[in-house]
Formats: sequence, structure tokens, C-alpha cells
Amino acid sequence: MEMSRFPKTLLKPYEQSLKALLSLLNRYSSSPRALLQLHAMILKSHLSHHPFLLTRLAHAYLSCNSLSRPTRILFNFPKRAPLFLWNETIKAHARNGRFRDSIGLYDAMLAGGATPNEFTFTFVFPACAAARALSDGRRIHEHAVRFRCLSNVFVATAAVDMYGKCGEVGLARQVFDGMPQRGIASYNAMLAGYVSSGKCEEAISLFDQMQKSGLQYDATTMVSMLQACASLGALHKGRWVHEQIVSSQMEINVHLGAALVNMYARCGCIEESRSVFNEMPRRDLISWTAIICGYGMHGLPEDAELLFNQMVHCGVMPDSITFVGVLSGFSHKGMVNKGREYFKKMTDEYHIKPTLEHYSCMVDMLGRAGRLEEAEAFIRTMLVDPDAGVWGGLLNACKIYGNVKLGERVVEEILRLDPCNAGWYVLMSNIYATARLWDGVAKMRLLMKERKVSKPPGWSSIEINGQRHVFLVFDHSHPRSEEIYRLLKYLEERIRAAGYVAETKCVLVNLDEEAKEDMLCGHSERLAIAFGILSTKEGEVLRVIKNLRVCVDCHAATKFISKIVGREIIVRDANRFHHFRDGVCSCGDFW
Repeated sequence: MEMSRFPKTLLKPYEQSLKALLSLLNRYSSSPRALLQLHAMILKSHLSHHPFLLTRLAHAYLSCNSLSRPTRILFNFPKRAPLFLWNETIKAHARNGRFRDSIGLYDAMLAGGATPNEFTFTFVFPACAAARALSDGRRIHEHAVRFRCLSNVFVATAAVDMYGKCGEVGLARQVFDGMPQRGIASYNAMLAGYVSSGKCEEAISLFDQMQKSGLQYDATTMVSMLQACASLGALHKGRWVHEQIVSSQMEINVHLGAALVNMYARCGCIEESRSVFNEMPRRDLISWTAIICGYGMHGLPEDAELLFNQMVHCGVMPDSITFVGVLSGFSHKGMVNKGREYFKKMTDEYHIKPTLEHYSCMVDMLGRAGRLEEAEAFIRTMLVDPDAGVWGGLLNACKIYGNVKLGERVVEEILRLDPCNAGWYVLMSNIYATARLWDGVAKMRLLMKERKVSKPPGWSSIEINGQRHVFLVFDHSHPRSEEIYRLLKYLEERIRAAGYVAETKCVLVNLDEEAKEDMLCGHSERLAIAFGILSTKEGEVLRVIKNLRVCVDCHAATKFISKIVGREIIVRDANRFHHFRDGVCSCGDFW
């Protein structure tokens, strides 16, 4: 705003009245440049320390997202600055991504003797949440209790959200349970906390509780529910959520649409995922990325690439996550040249700086294709320091190709970065066991014992009539265990007659071959598949979720089972989807 725009009669600083200056503030409050000129006029006037005028000036700056000057006004305020101005400044800093500054302003406010109110906490808790500042959040939570503000539903909801985003869902639930009343925002904050912490069964249980309380869900609720269903592979519940969205005539916005696309893809229904995507009235980057990543995890990189090009043609520019989806798809199919092409495209055409996830995709891609030395050289020339996940892709390739020497070199790098993750010790044990180097297996076990690292149990789950059944290895806890093991024995005889030969190299202990074959039969995915066959109609698709990578033997056995029982069996393991049909897997035995 040019100075010439101001009325000529108001340019002489000592002729200003409070009324005239306030009038100018109202008129030019949306122009940062004009505010600077007005600020200079005020400083030269006899009203330079007028509290009301300074408050209005600072508020005008904040409305323009100008943060430094109102902060200076705040700290140089005559006597004590009004609480309203502290609150607005704390809020403005958080809104503009300056979360640590927002928390610092809160502390300065307390140090200056001001007493926070409900608004203060609803502004500073989100700053703690965004900064993942758990220690500050705990401290401010204590203040909210001390100043008797936590009984306010908005303050308590902000605290629930803060703890959830900081990964402390137990504390979030304590605050939630202590609320005298809860609104939909309170439930949404708790649901989101559960989902982000991987406690998806608890999220679904809380949603059921919310329904019983009579509260009406909204789009945010349904996004969390769809994310929970996607994580659990709970297709039955996910379809029910979709039906509720449609029956309640809820608008399928881009966030809800993307959540639906992701849910169907992660539950093994890529065709339904694509149908939802095609029917979306408007698609943004999140929607496109969801379907591209869906095709990538199903091992359909050609479809992912086609969608990528369509997205760009529609004027939607990809981001780093989009490229993760495309690159992971190429990795699952061993398309190294395509992977290199898109990695270069990402950096050269779209000027996206590679993250550890992109580097991990490239290492995984090279490793799976057998280019182990090339993958190691790629890691050592990365522009950022590799993490354990990047090295882990190479260690997995060492297992696939039985390269013990390189594996030993790689696992040293990994355990230096991530010594508490049992998965790396187990993976190196696999490499030793495959090579029949039992001393190496013993060494890994001893290391785990010395470092007090325990291996989480492997499990597989299958959803039958909306109920999730989880199986561990050699699990006998299921009510139908006798039937399950009887069917497994029958299936074992049938697949052997059809040509199946057990891959006993998957067994990590030094036993005779017969004992090893018995151990393989009790793997969790086989139990889940057998239960699925017993519990569903002939010809019905079976969908199994596994928390670890499917082993070579179970992969081979499932191919035979799919042909013998005439079923499509879809298995989602830790890395990707496998669609077994008529004795063949969609991965082409490349995973």
C-alpha cells in the first residue's frame, strides 16, 4: 500500500488522534506495507504507548500473518499485555508452522505473570502436537489441570489430540475417559490417535462405543475408520463403513475418497479400489497417489505408471509419496531400468529431493534383481546417510541370493544404527541357516540374548463374517483347531501328490528333514488358510493378512493349495500382495 493512499491530513505524526489512527487501522489492516507505515506514525505520536491502540495494531499484523512485529509489540508492551493478544500470537505462530515459537510464547506469557485460559490451551496443545513435543505437552497438561481448564471439552479434546499425535495413546485415553462430556471432535481425536499408533482394533471398538452413545459420525470419523480397516485388512467392516457413507448421503470429498481407495486396495480388492477412484467427482494429489500406491503394492507397476502419466496429463503434479508408490511397484516386478528412469525423472524433471524411502526402493529393486554389489555401491554414494531400512533392503537381497559374506558386512552397518530391532538378527540368522552355518545362527541368538532383544511373534489373520481370527505359529488356541490341523494334514498329502516339495531351508534350527517339514506345516498363514476353507463357501476368495514376509515354503504350498481347492487366495504380507490362483502367484515367484 503506497503512502500516497493515506489521507494527506493524517500524515503529520503529532496531529493524530486515537480515533483517526484506529480508523486507518481498520481501513488498511489487510496491507502489511501500510501497517508498517502506520506503525511508524504511531511510534512518533503521543499515543505510542496506548494499550488499546497497540493491541489493535498487533492484531492487524497477525491477521496478515506477519509475526515478528506483533511479537515485539507483545514483549515491549506497557505494563502487562492483554491475555487476548498473547492467545492470538500463540495461535498465529502455530498456524504458520512455527510450533516451537508458539510454545515459547506460552512460556513467556506465564513468566510475565499472565494466567492462561481455555483459549490459551486450545492454541498451544496443537503446537505441541505438531512439534511432537511430548514433554512440553505433559507439562502444559499439568497447567491445564492446575488452572482448572481441562474440564472444558475443547481443551480436553486438544489434549487427547496432542497425546495421540505424540504416540501416547494410553495418556490420550486417560484424558478422554476423564472428560465429563464428549463431542464428535473428542471421539475423532481419540480414533485418530489409535489409528496412528497401530491400535486399529481399539479404534473400531471405540467407534462402536461412540455409536451406542448416540453421537452421529462425520467424514473425519469415517476416514479414521477406513484407515483402521485398511490396516487390519477388515474388508467386511470397511464395506459396511462405505455403505454407511452412501446411505447417510455424506459427501465423498477427496480425503474420504482417498481413504476408500486405500482401504479397498489394502484389503486386497484392487478392482473395487479402482471403481471408487473412477467414481470420485474430484481427484487431488492424495487420491491419485492412493490408487497409484495401491497398484504398486499389488505388483501391477504397468497400471501404476499409466495412472501416473494420466495424473500428470490432468495437471496434477506428483510429490515424493507418489514416486514411492511408482518405484515400489517397479521393485516388486524387478523392473530396474524403469526404476532408474523414474528416479531420474523425479530429481531432474520434478526437482524432488530423494528421501530415504526413495533410496530404499532403489536398493530393494537392485537387490531383488540380483545386483547386490551395485546396490551396495548405490548406498555408499547416497546424498544422505542411509538408515537401517535402506541397508535392510540389501540384507534381504543377501538372504534371497544366499550371499553370506556381504550379509555379514551389511548387518554390521544395520546393528550399529538399529541394535534393538529383532528383525535384523532374525534375517541374518535366516542367511546363516540357509547356508547351513549353524554357528552363525547361534551367534545371532547369543547377540539377541546379550542385548535383551526379543522377536515379536509372527501372525496371520483372516476375516470371516466380519470377525477377525488371528493365528500364531503352531497355534492350538482356536476352537476349531482339531479340524484345522486335520484339514492341513489332508492338504499336505494332496499337494505332495501334485508335486510339492518342502523348502526345508526355511527352518532356522538344525533338525532332521522330517522334523523341519513338520515345523513348516504349522506356519500361521497355513492355519489361517485352512480355517478359511473350512468357514467359507466353495469358490469364495480367501484373504489373509500376515505381519511378516511370506516364507518360500508357504508361498510354494499356497500355490498348490489354490489349485487343489479351486480358490483364489490373496495374501498380504509385510511387503506386498500375492494373488494365488490355479497354482500360480501374481508375483511370478519374484518377491
